[in-house]
Amino acid sequence: MTAEKVYEEAFSWAQKHDKELAEMLKDKAYALKIFGIERGNKKPRKDIAKWSEVKEQISYMYDEKFYDTLREYPFQVIQDKEDIKEILTLYLEKYYNEKDDKQTWFDKIKQLAGEMGYAKEVKEFKANPGKYKAHVGDVSTVLRVALTGRTNTPDMYEIMQILGKDRMTKRFEKTKQQL
Repeated sequence: MTAEKVYEEAFSWAQKHDKELAEMLKDKAYALKIFGIERGNKKPRKDIAKWSEVKEQISYMYDEKFYDTLREYPFQVIQDKEDIKEILTLYLEKYYNEKDDKQTWFDKIKQLAGEMGYAKEVKEFKANPGKYKAHVGDVSTVLRVALTGRTNTPDMYEIMQILGKDRMTKRFEKTKQQL
């Protein structure tokens, strides 16, 4: 289903059943960006099984919903608060560039992982687990959780492209304050 079709169906449903969601979806251009995440590839996302799930699935993309929630951040493997703060700070100050393509973006996360003492590759970590604190996937999880409050979301690169650096910075700062 295209982003346009998902938007039309979700907005129509929301107008009848969920006024709060309908209000969120009024900015059609923004909603289309959200619904467009992972829709143009061979395996389009299938995280919405019914329209009543839409608000829960996309709420983190709306600042008022994101900031409205005081949360425990499920960082999973990386628990050291100072490491988490350093990952968030270094990522924005040294590695993030909104003009990067997806491969360059991920390569920079690998560089960040290496700089912080984490394995740049999962297979590298599995081969030498005692040598590293964790791996690049765990560093990515820190970024994902700080941006969304969740460990499971659609493509993080696309989420970052939609949120932009200013909003990412604010979310990272909120995360660091709540640690």
